[in-house]
Amino acid sequence: MMKKNKSVSFVLALLAIILTACNLQNNPSGEQLVETNTAPLATSTATGVATPTQVLLSGTISIWHSWQDEQVPVLLQQIAAFQEEYPGVQFDVTYIPSIDLRASYEQAALNGQAPSLLIAPAEWGAALYDQSFVADFSSLVSDHLINSLNPAAFEASRYSDAITGLPLHIFGNVIFRNKKIIPTAPATFDELISFAQAANQGETIGALFDRGFFFSGGHLEGVGGQLMFPDGSPAFNDEKGLEWLQLLQDLEKAGPTEYANENDVQLFLADRLGLMIESSRRQGDLAEAIGAESLAIDPWPIYQDGTLSGFVQSENVYLNPQSLEEDQMITWRFVQSLLSPEAQSSLAKGGLIPALLPSDMSSAGSEGQIDNALITQMMQALAGGATFPARPEMAFYIPYLDIALQSVFNGEASPADALQIAADGIKAELALLPTPAP
Repeated sequence: MMKKNKSVSFVLALLAIILTACNLQNNPSGEQLVETNTAPLATSTATGVATPTQVLLSGTISIWHSWQDEQVPVLLQQIAAFQEEYPGVQFDVTYIPSIDLRASYEQAALNGQAPSLLIAPAEWGAALYDQSFVADFSSLVSDHLINSLNPAAFEASRYSDAITGLPLHIFGNVIFRNKKIIPTAPATFDELISFAQAANQGETIGALFDRGFFFSGGHLEGVGGQLMFPDGSPAFNDEKGLEWLQLLQDLEKAGPTEYANENDVQLFLADRLGLMIESSRRQGDLAEAIGAESLAIDPWPIYQDGTLSGFVQSENVYLNPQSLEEDQMITWRFVQSLLSPEAQSSLAKGGLIPALLPSDMSSAGSEGQIDNALITQMMQALAGGATFPARPEMAFYIPYLDIALQSVFNGEASPADALQIAADGIKAELALLPTPAP
């Protein structure tokens, strides 16, 4: 079911009236002068956005999204700011429930009626690109913009030599700490073990870590390993894979462990747990339960030659291939504006974690300022996160590696055998996939 944001229609209509009136005073002909890339480009150090010469610019940018009510005002604010600079550009913004968004977009794309931009999970990028339903950003993005984005989130947007989308905001697994139980952030794995053991008193538990693949798989990249090769085949069956499994076994020294359940979250909410690895999306509930002043999100502790780590995911902005032919200038320019420090700072005000790196936000001065300390901490932690591959092959990796991990923890297989069996199983599944057409 689709519905136009009522607030979008009202705000944009009102803004169009005001800006048109102002523009006519300054330009009686009614023509709006804007900028385009017809002269040599000077690049902004903050965003990599080009500084061009003036020409006429007008058109309509259509956007489909499934953002909730508390997030929509952030998008409206960016639209309003863009229209202040480009009053000739109109917006058509449509909300579609997340459960219907992908199917609705695919059907619209088949009918040649897809919106200019789609805001959707990074995991959709590969499948949409294979169907030619989203464009490749490779020819549009600058190296500066690429280097400004969270590296793990951006890497997940690479597929088949293409950049299928760009991360708009990020989320992922981080290490939460209750400062009342463990006052100091552990800088190393040894400190984590020591601090957790010291906090194990009575009903209070120093640390409880979920060793299911989704919450532990990021450590593989943290220690220098790799989950899969660019062609989708397994890359984890090596010495770094064994080091990863050793790390997961060493977590038992900190205290009890669990596998794919909510025990850690419930204990943390009850103010009885010092450390856990959980999704950044939980921070609101955790802060409310134990007090924001008692909650911390720490950088990943050092482990041997690497660090612990957690998977980073994102919601991406996708470009309709037709936009490259019809209105590339205005649509791409709006995407650039969404990735500016000022726009990304606004996302933080809506409770979302900016996709720009903390260093690029801080270098922008007041425009990139974020007042929410927890979001700043999550940005720092996720900057050291691991790529969660947004690829169809992950449908095989997750179950096979979950089985492998449990077999090791239950003493049913050696680490080397478990990794070998998982790799062989994944390769067998991949061999059954149809060969892509040339």
